[in-house]
Amino acid sequence: MSKSYRMIIYRGVSMIEGWPEKIRDAQSIKTCVVNGREVARIRYGEEEDDWGADNRACHDCSVIKGEFHVEGCDVERCAGCGGQRISCDCQSDEDED
Repeated sequence: MSKSYRMIIYRGVSMIEGWPEKIRDAQSIKTCVVNGREVARIRYGEEEDDWGADNRACHDCSVIKGEFHVEGCDVERCAGCGGQRISCDCQSDEDED
């Protein structure tokens, strides 16, 4: 049996209840560790790719331009290599958990 989720509207975007808290929590995580070095995270709209941040929220995690992505977002770039953070080959602090 599938679980049903309550949807809400936050900043004009439909999302699952509880997601706005994840967006707010993500804003306090300003750095990450890449290959043993602490580096600043890349904010939505600062990526090399044009994800349309000037016109819309992130299609995956719903942050707006200038905010940090929610952990696990497929749009977030790695500050080490510039690739997709969730699938790049850089060793991150999450790899050690």
